[in-house]
Amino acid sequence: MNYLLGVDGGGSKTAVQIADTSGKVISRAVSGSSSYKSVGINRAIGNLNTAVFDAIKKVPKDIYLNTAVFDAIKKLKISRSIYFISSCFGFAGHDAGEGPKIYKKIVFNKKLRNYLNPRRTIICNDTRIGLKIGSESKNKIIIIAGAGSNCFGINEDGKEAGASGWDFILSDEGSGYSVGLKALKAIMKAYDGRGEKTLLSKTILEKLGLNEIPDLIKWAYGGLFSKDKISRLAETVGNTAKMGDKVSIDILAEEAEEDVISVITVANKLGFKDKDFDLIFVGSLFKCEEYFKNILISRLRENFPKITFLPLVGNPTGGAIRMAIERLKD
Repeated sequence: MNYLLGVDGGGSKTAVQIADTSGKVISRAVSGSSSYKSVGINRAIGNLNTAVFDAIKKVPKDIYLNTAVFDAIKKLKISRSIYFISSCFGFAGHDAGEGPKIYKKIVFNKKLRNYLNPRRTIICNDTRIGLKIGSESKNKIIIIAGAGSNCFGINEDGKEAGASGWDFILSDEGSGYSVGLKALKAIMKAYDGRGEKTLLSKTILEKLGLNEIPDLIKWAYGGLFSKDKISRLAETVGNTAKMGDKVSIDILAEEAEEDVISVITVANKLGFKDKDFDLIFVGSLFKCEEYFKNILISRLRENFPKITFLPLVGNPTGGAIRMAIERLKD
């Protein structure tokens, strides 16, 4: 049977939806990160396959077994009776450097490629699928502030522009990773006496189940590097800011300002200074309203009086499904 596949491959998780050709979602699954810059190519392939094939297993059997070919299909495994006539994969960091080449290798891996239609398989940046589901406006921008950060927009003339999104070494300001890393450095500065005392020295240790500050060394450097484990500390920074911790408040304000710069940069490239346009928020940092989201909103209103702020109501995988439907028309 023919189905549509939508994938949101981020720095912290991979979300998958399977839909029929009308776009009705019939199965979902989630696994670990499929960002090769965060977990490496092999783990990215493994996590992508886990999510896709878990979703395949959840497809109700009666959808495709109650057919004229029931007797032939029932002897096969579920996955072998499914084919994705059109699919869309949105990955964090896709547009940077060798991203397109590497993500093509990840998608068309040995296990998954036989289920895909190469002519109707879209591989793009995750900002595109978020923008697709986030707004119907012709003028729109998406700002991602999750494990990583990215900003992308399009105007009524079809012009596209982006900023940031170069990942954790070159450019991940305004992200959970950047917040978490600054928190760790602030703790070490306070421990040495090089910086202000901060409640993070207590709250981060409690979060990680550690007893003393030097225990952070083994936690930070032991095992494989994981961008995700550092980005998860951002939630603790937000909670500590609510306790009145100045260091935490300053970190969040600095990172909000970084996202403001990205939005302003993209908006100016697209000529939005005096135009109506939507800004879609995506990412866990926006859960911290007082010390992150509200700062960003206030600063952007100063620059763009006609801006409309929209939280992402739909799932980015829904945007991937929409793009897969559009590819059917090609």
